[in-house]
Amino acid sequence: MRRRSFHNNPLFLKGNKKSKAKLTSKGTNLLEFCGEEGSALLSKTTAQPLEGFTESVEKSISEYVSKATSDVEKGHFYLSWILTHIFQATEAEAEDAIIDGPNDCGIDAYYYPSENEIYLIQAKFGTSHSIEAIDHFFKSAERFKNSDQANIKRPELAYLWNNVNAKGVKIKLVYVTDQNVEYESNDALEVIGIKQTIQILAQQLKKPSKGEQSVIKFIDGFELNDAFTCAVSAIEIADLIKRHKHIFSLNIRDGLGHRNKINKGIMKTLEDCPENFYVYNNGLVITVDHYSKEKNNRMHLVSPIIVNGAQSAYAILDRALKTGNIGACVPVKIVKSPDEKQQRNITRYSNSQNAVRGKDHIALEDFWKSVRYQMETRSGYFFEIQTGSWDTKESSEKAKFRGDEIFNQYLPNNHKKRIISKDAIQDYVAYFKQNPTEAYQAVSKFLPRGSKYEQVFPDELKDDYRYFLFATLIRECAKSEFDYGPKHKHPFKRYATLLFLAVTGKLVHEHILKTKEEFIDDIDKLESLMKDTGLFKKILGLANKVVTQFLRSSDVTKELGKVNNSPHNLFSKSIYNDEMKKVIEHYISLESDEIDYIKKTISGL
Repeated sequence: MRRRSFHNNPLFLKGNKKSKAKLTSKGTNLLEFCGEEGSALLSKTTAQPLEGFTESVEKSISEYVSKATSDVEKGHFYLSWILTHIFQATEAEAEDAIIDGPNDCGIDAYYYPSENEIYLIQAKFGTSHSIEAIDHFFKSAERFKNSDQANIKRPELAYLWNNVNAKGVKIKLVYVTDQNVEYESNDALEVIGIKQTIQILAQQLKKPSKGEQSVIKFIDGFELNDAFTCAVSAIEIADLIKRHKHIFSLNIRDGLGHRNKINKGIMKTLEDCPENFYVYNNGLVITVDHYSKEKNNRMHLVSPIIVNGAQSAYAILDRALKTGNIGACVPVKIVKSPDEKQQRNITRYSNSQNAVRGKDHIALEDFWKSVRYQMETRSGYFFEIQTGSWDTKESSEKAKFRGDEIFNQYLPNNHKKRIISKDAIQDYVAYFKQNPTEAYQAVSKFLPRGSKYEQVFPDELKDDYRYFLFATLIRECAKSEFDYGPKHKHPFKRYATLLFLAVTGKLVHEHILKTKEEFIDDIDKLESLMKDTGLFKKILGLANKVVTQFLRSSDVTKELGKVNNSPHNLFSKSIYNDEMKKVIEHYISLESDEIDYIKKTISGL
């Protein structure tokens, strides 16, 4: 098999150091699991994906692309699958990232894992893949970077060109295919075939922290067998947590927040008598693939995971963020465990005092566990709170999720009755919190430990599954019946799904239901409305009319000019600012007769 190496190509590497691209905000470093080195690492440190998991991933891709009616559309659907599964993008993010088509410069999609790095992606589905296609992709990317910006016909590509050439954003090329492929991935070009796809998903599911490294300082300690027991300052633990987003991924439970009585006790000790924390607290258990002692009481950790003590760790982090310093020490046991079976046993037995069941190993808050339970038992939909948990289910298990006979009318016929929690949160923020711009901009800030999470999901918020179900149903109906999303030919409508949700919320709660305060206060009335599918679809049609007129208005064109004629900037920053809301209100006012008719119909129900 012919190979080409681009390790030292100056086009894609800045400076003299080689650095592996990391999905710092979305997922694991893909290079850990691709190419010969990555495959060797996997074979030594982890069990290969099980047959059932492998078949499940392959079927997931097959089912996803089966909706396509042409080879071109199959490639598009496959790329969307890759973005939502491998890169862990939301559906809205994936739709925005795909740019394949005329004058695409050989680039099918782009994705920003961080502000200083961009992935340029090409996908080949089925027989369109070849080794020559990989080489052609590299050359196309080279021509793109070296081209004159004035010759780039697509505005989104011109924007990317400016980021790369004017702002110094680092390029990482990613070639993906559903075929088996042998090609040496490197710092410039990463090749992901079906085998690598399955490996990445399996490893993300089992150990999202794979390959991450860190150093902590300990106060005193001793080693016995493959474990090092020591005392570590609380502020050092807080810093470790901040550096590693997946540090709790294998814990029995993630942070339970301040609702939990035990957590309140931990916080009280940290606040009132931190000097006693070492004596009172059970401490943390951290598993690693490897550890090594360094000078000055420093310990180097590879793939650290806190498998026990998440509540203490979260309390420490919370206290550190509030005060900047904590006069407490924490008992810590660091266990060397590169073997997956042993790791599972350590996780299980170190938490055995909690008498938890296997399914409780999902690392999420009780709030989301409750939402998941309600969603499944009360409405028949699978609420995915752990990446890959749907794909690992047998077909017979998936078939159990049939949804709700009434609410299914808002969904396309081929919908799998699966709701992804991250997408549902994005929809919730757009509809109920009336914030489509920040939801479009970065859903990560509204996820647990995000900058807006506690603001949007305060302790007093009721754990009601309907907030997320109804917003999702409206989004799905907007896409299937009103053509929002990437397929629409309107220059803005492909970006406007979250805007549609916000306008629908405004129309329903401010003009029809006359909700006095928070939209969620009228969740019962919204449920009654949505159960009358004919009437509510009339409301959605009205919302679509308002949004369509708004997007065609000169006001939107003027606003677009203020953000460098970038639709992405428009929908992430100013499409729903105060001035734009006034324009939307104007178009709503033009439909006053229809709104009055709907209100009279509701009063007669």
